[in-house]
Amino acid sequence: MAATGGVYAAVDFAGSEGSLPFATGTLAKGGKVVVTGLIGGGLTIGTAMFPLKAMTIEGTMTGTLDEARELMALAHGGNIPPIPFRERPLAEAQAALDDLRAGRVVGRSVLVN
Repeated sequence: MAATGGVYAAVDFAGSEGSLPFATGTLAKGGKVVVTGLIGGGLTIGTAMFPLKAMTIEGTMTGTLDEARELMALAHGGNIPPIPFRERPLAEAQAALDDLRAGRVVGRSVLVN
């Protein structure tokens, strides 16, 4: 937090009483948490934090457990090609965003220091 001031996006793959407070706590002002995990639990947060942080919490369902098992079986069987990624120096962050907006990114771009 000291180095970045917080993150603008977090994905909570667990959705637990420990992970969701951590995700919302790491947000910068205007940040968003997307919850896809189904472990369960609750989130207690002061309502003043929503306008103060201007944060968004969104849920999404990515598939059933059976579909996840099928996907993992395909991956373990070598039937899914790896997602391409490109490492770029942190100094190219703006160029990476420009490429993303222009549709020139296939797979992932990873910024490294």
